[in-house]
This record gives sequence, structure tokens and C-alpha cells, in this order.
Amino acid sequence: MIDLFASQASDSPLRQISLAFFNSGGHQPEGSRIVTTAVLVGAVVLAYFIWRRLGGGAAWNRQSGATVLPREISSILEQAMVLRSRIDMSFHPITTSRQTISCTLFELSETGITLEMPLGVTPSDSWMDKRMVCYFRIPRENRPPYFYTFISSVAGVWKKGDISYVVLTIPSKVELGQKRKHLRLELPPRDIKDFRVWPAAEDGTFHFESDPGSWPKPLAVYTRDEHEGLRVLDLSGGGIKLAFDPHVYDGLDDFVAKHPILFMRLELENVGEMTFTPYYLAARLRTKVQDPDHKAVMLGYEFVECCAEQGMETIDWIKVDAERGIDELVTWVFKRHLELYREREIV
Repeated sequence: MIDLFASQASDSPLRQISLAFFNSGGHQPEGSRIVTTAVLVGAVVLAYFIWRRLGGGAAWNRQSGATVLPREISSILEQAMVLRSRIDMSFHPITTSRQTISCTLFELSETGITLEMPLGVTPSDSWMDKRMVCYFRIPRENRPPYFYTFISSVAGVWKKGDISYVVLTIPSKVELGQKRKHLRLELPPRDIKDFRVWPAAEDGTFHFESDPGSWPKPLAVYTRDEHEGLRVLDLSGGGIKLAFDPHVYDGLDDFVAKHPILFMRLELENVGEMTFTPYYLAARLRTKVQDPDHKAVMLGYEFVECCAEQGMETIDWIKVDAERGIDELVTWVFKRHLELYREREIV
């Protein structure tokens, strides 16, 4: 990893104390010298532990910093390649009208980074030389992951079959940092009381159907006792990621193509003293990735409209602010995130 404090080594407390010791002049009696040496050694050890406690010599323990060294940038990107880290890419600067694209790190060379686009995303020549901001993470065993970000430019676009690729220039700087629009939580299955998915329907006036009684049969139902073929991978105040087993859900690709918007009902366990109200959600498909290792299709959805379930027979759909997300869900995710970290003794 990058040693951000290497350049500060000459000013470390250890060096200062050592210089003071060796530069001290005069002659002392033997016994006095022994006592002085013992005191200085003790001071060095104490200063070392204080220095380490305050962050000296620990390059990333504060989750902040940057590198511009090509060798270190290459090392970080190679780790991402080996670990198959997802790259979240967006045009720079990020705005509400420019959505994040979740890409696969396809190839890494000395001159560029090749990203595989999800199905349905087809870059054009107009992307050339555009600046992109990218986010990815490096997982660590039994410890929080490192989150990285960099800005680069599009050096090329190409397509093979139905899959498109974007080539980015090697970034001049990589920083530690996480995209904070919405905190995403990898949701433990026990947290979900009930989760249902329907194909979205309109009421004839280009508004979402407000009567659940007129909706078709659910595409999928997820409860503690019933969730074959469906997994909730992560959840945020602005969206959700699902994994479907295509062997259980026959014709999934056609269904997804015909129904880019789904209705959902989400009921979660309470967090501490916070009672979570079940929500009806209208969600638009943003990403689709095939995972051959787990034989699953991973679908990322953005919440576009919502309504808290409060005993009403019809749903009063409310648009979801892309920046703020759903306030109650944002709060729930944050509180549950802290709980899980405490359980793992990370914080």
C-alpha cells in the first residue's frame, strides 16, 4: 500500500529524540549515563507508541490520502483487477441528470484501463476525451474495505457483439474516497420481513397505477421462509440491487427488457427504537450484470416514486428526489450500518 508518511520520517519523534541523544555534549558519570540512557530509551518507546497511536507510519488507517506515483497507481489498479472490483463511472462533474454506470474492469495495460459496459449502455464517439469520475473499492479480510476514486479521460470506445467497452487513460492521481450520494448496505437476509416485486403498470394517464388490487401476480416474493432464486444484495436510500437465478425465473431477460420499471413492497425489521414503515416503491432499472460464478443476473434499480404504507387502500405516489433519496430509508440504512459495524467490533 502507499506510505503517505514516508516523506515525514525525518521529522518523526523517534528521529528527533535520537538526534537529541547523540548530539548531547559533555561528560557524565557512568551511573548517571546509565540512568540517562534508560530514561531516553523509555522516552523513545513511549514516543513511538504515541506516534503510532496518532497515525504515524500507518499510511491508510485514517481512510484519507492520495498518490501520484505511477508504480503505486498501477499496484492499486492491479489489485482491483485481480479482485474483480466493480467500477462505478460517471461523467465529471456528477449531476442528477448524469447517472452512474456500474462497469467491469476488463483489461489493464500500461496506457489504459478498459471497462466493460453493462447491457443496454452503448457509448458513442461523442464520449471521446470526456472526463470521467470513477469509484471502486478493494475488500480486506475481516476489515473495512478501502474506497478509491480517480478522474480520467475517455481514450477510446469499441464494441464486440452486444457488449460495449470504454478505454480510459491511466489516471494521474488516485485518492481514497467513497461516493457518498447514498450509503449502500449489504443487507443481512434476517433484516427483511417481506419483499415483493411486480411489473409496473400505468393507470392510462401516464401515472403509476395506485390500486394494488389491480396489479398482476408478483414476479417474486422474498421472506425469511421463501426466497428461492432471489437475493437482495444491497440497499440504499436511493435504490436496491437484486440477484435473480435465471433457472428459477424462466424468461428473465425478456421480462427485464419489457419491464424496465418495477413495483416493490419493502418491509424491514426495526432498528433500535426506530420503527420502519413498509414502503411501496416504483424503481427503474439502472444496471444489469451477468454473474457466471453464481449463475445469477444482478439488477440495480433506482427508486423514482414511493409511498409509505399507512393502511390506505390506494397508493399516493410521491416522486423521490435523486439526491436525497427516501429520508426514512436513508436513516434506517445508516442506523443499521452502525449496528453491524459495532457487532463486528470495527467501531
